[in-house]
Amino acid sequence: MKPPVQLWMVILLAVGWVVFLGLFIPLHHVLKGYDEIRQKLERGLVEFMCSVFVASWTAVVRYHGPRPSRRSRQVYVANHTSMIDFIILEQMTAFAVIMQKHPGWVGLLQTTILESVGCIWFNRTEAKDREIVSRKIKQHIEDPNNNPLLIFPEGTCVNNEYTVMFKKGAFELGCTVCPIAIKYNKIFVDAFWNSKKQSFTMHLVRLMTSWAVVCDVWYLEPQTSRPSETPIEFAERVRSLIAKRAGIKKVPWDGYLKYYKPSPKLTEKKQQKFAESILCRMEGKWSF
Repeated sequence: MKPPVQLWMVILLAVGWVVFLGLFIPLHHVLKGYDEIRQKLERGLVEFMCSVFVASWTAVVRYHGPRPSRRSRQVYVANHTSMIDFIILEQMTAFAVIMQKHPGWVGLLQTTILESVGCIWFNRTEAKDREIVSRKIKQHIEDPNNNPLLIFPEGTCVNNEYTVMFKKGAFELGCTVCPIAIKYNKIFVDAFWNSKKQSFTMHLVRLMTSWAVVCDVWYLEPQTSRPSETPIEFAERVRSLIAKRAGIKKVPWDGYLKYYKPSPKLTEKKQQKFAESILCRMEGKWSF
């Protein structure tokens, strides 16, 4: 039996937003000429608001390992289950994240509040966005004053039982890669967000109507590319570290495949091959 959304959860979120917006908007405009102070305060406010979200799910999150720090020429990579991965990580450290551009209220937050902490957005259907994002990433990691850069190299949400192939972009920058392993305990709720079946708003409501979100986060040892190691091999090595620590299985699938439908010709060809294999087996049995 699921508990209903408690009144205190709604009040907590409402008060959190009032406090956050009441401080963030004036600071963003009043301190425009004082970038260092403004960015520090904005980072703190974003971490505060993420903590409010986590509290509204009555979440139990255990962090293992040293807290991420701001340094030049390093990126953080993590396995991806839901957009709440970002919220859970952000409440501890104000990351600048690489993320798909979303519509609605989430998109509004992306283009206003989250851009202030250096987040970079893209549209996976726009080929030109890849070049723009690649250029922004390279500029971002060169400045030690920027927030740590967080990338979800799977490129899509996965059910936290498997990890799909990592995109190689984060592993061909020539910088240090810091792996983060995230594992959710499904005892009270499955934190996986299937964006094809459920909006992010309803996903949050589902989390709020669960007993608790239970999660472990491991900050693993930083990794650098080995001599003669290709970006793809480097990505696979880091994926293996994350999969082992989180206790999830590696699979040789591209996560982007779920956004594309196979062509009718390909489907017919596969069906024909399957039918031929069945016929061969049946003919083999009949020959006896």
